[in-house]
Amino acid sequence: MKYVEFKELKIQNFLSVGETPVCVEFKKGLHIVTGINRDKEDRRNGVGKSTIADALYFAIFGSTLREINKNFISNNLTEGKTVVELFFTVNDPYHGVNDFRIVRTLGPSKCSIYKNGVDKTRDTISNTGSYIETVLSSSQEVFQNCVIMTLNNHIPFMAKNKTEKRKFIERIFNLEVFSKMLSELRTDQSEIKRDFDINITRMEETNTYLDSQKVQVESFESDKNKKKAVLGNSLKQHSQDVIDAKERLSKIQALDDQPYKDKLEVLTSSIEEKTKQKRKLNDEIILLTHTLKTNAGIFKRIGTEDDTCPVCLRPIEDHDIKVIEDEKTKLRSSINEGKANLELLSEESKLVKNQIVKLQEATNIVNAKISDIERQKYSISHLNDSIEYIVRCIAEIEEEQATIDTEMNTYAGNVAELEAKINNITDQISTIKKSLDLLDVVKFVVSEEGVKSFIVKKILRNFNSKLTHYLKEMDSNSICIFNEYFEEEIVNEKGKICQYNNFSGAERKAIDLACLFSFMDMRKAQGDVHYNLSFYDELFDSSLDEKGVDLVLGILNNRVEKNNECVFVISHRKESIKAATGEIVFLEKANGITKRINFVD
Repeated sequence: MKYVEFKELKIQNFLSVGETPVCVEFKKGLHIVTGINRDKEDRRNGVGKSTIADALYFAIFGSTLREINKNFISNNLTEGKTVVELFFTVNDPYHGVNDFRIVRTLGPSKCSIYKNGVDKTRDTISNTGSYIETVLSSSQEVFQNCVIMTLNNHIPFMAKNKTEKRKFIERIFNLEVFSKMLSELRTDQSEIKRDFDINITRMEETNTYLDSQKVQVESFESDKNKKKAVLGNSLKQHSQDVIDAKERLSKIQALDDQPYKDKLEVLTSSIEEKTKQKRKLNDEIILLTHTLKTNAGIFKRIGTEDDTCPVCLRPIEDHDIKVIEDEKTKLRSSINEGKANLELLSEESKLVKNQIVKLQEATNIVNAKISDIERQKYSISHLNDSIEYIVRCIAEIEEEQATIDTEMNTYAGNVAELEAKINNITDQISTIKKSLDLLDVVKFVVSEEGVKSFIVKKILRNFNSKLTHYLKEMDSNSICIFNEYFEEEIVNEKGKICQYNNFSGAERKAIDLACLFSFMDMRKAQGDVHYNLSFYDELFDSSLDEKGVDLVLGILNNRVEKNNECVFVISHRKESIKAATGEIVFLEKANGITKRINFVD
């Protein structure tokens, strides 16, 4: 546990304090801060008693409890430099015992901190303030509710709204780490989810591109084979044409073109019939291909909607999973059957296409023969020219065949690269999915329903016990209990649930003091930090009756002895002096300037 022992406070030209410094030592005991206003002999208010608590708060946090504008903090009568010095010792289990001195000034504004005489001031006042809060392990709100009780200058804990109470208790119980962890987890989860969505999009785009490249591979090979087939048939035909032409040279006189004309008519009819058959097969292939794509899309989507039926959008039950699996089996069977049929239709289509090509070639041959016969009838030289031309064509075909054989299918390399890329993206998606699943588990652990709720219940059990103890010590007519969501329930002496504002001023003050004492005890019990100092402004001056004052004094004196505390009670009631077991800080205000003078009864 960290022990903070405040030693001394020096105040100069701060609010009503003038050039003569007001010094206050923080020693064990119950000390009373009071005084007299010489400017108004019949009044004890306006002396500057609360200035001590304001100066302590100003030294640490750079502002006042009463939220006074900095332009009005300096003494406007002396117009001197405002200087507030605070001396304290910190006994830290990690850093040992160290002496600190804070010097905060106005005109100019400056904040310095010294550790064992060494200047530890940061580059800016704000950063120095943050360092001071770290050294003291306290925020402004925690300090106001655990060290300084100024009911007239700030909102008591019980009067705060639900959100403010929650944040304060989390700070007191050191539970802010869970909120910070949850916030960071949500940020991490959002970033990882964004990466997940990006990779899913990359996967979809890459798959689409891969499919197009596969089509290009198949198209390239198909075109190549078709070209080779056509060239092979053409080469064969040209070779035969040369032979036939030479044979016809000797028979040119006996040639009769009528049989060829008859044959041409039959071929034309066959081509028309085969063309109709080809169109029908193409229509069937297109329809079957569309059906296969549709079924494949359905098969791909079934069971991938995160526990939600893709048809009715209701959550998937166990029996629905069986139905989905049956449906997937049917679709798989239908797809396989369709692929088989598509392959048969494709083969049949290719066969018909080749038949048409051959019929067309035959038609061309017949026409060529008819024309050839007619030409031969006019001139044998034309036939010789044709033979020479066919020979040249054969050479060109052979050359083109050689070129086609050396052609490389560049799309195949693209397919291999894309498949490797998809495998890599799939691994990334799997890794990200595992991270998201892990974050979901961790998020639950640090959420309100997770381990935080378990810890809070344990802590609140002790806190509620202390709160009940202090309410009983002050003879309060109420009981206050907090649940794990930091919601309080106040029950009066009749067993009725009430709100904080249902109670009188004295009753509310009793609850506020009980909360203050409980918070101070919890800070110590939590092993975080213990302060030797507490301030109570006008504790005895309003709301509490004589018995209430005695009860509170009993608690304060007990805390002084038990915790070696230095307790300051600021009061304008003369009789409060009798309660002092330590010093009486007696202030005198004359001509608008506050000084500390020796108390004379």
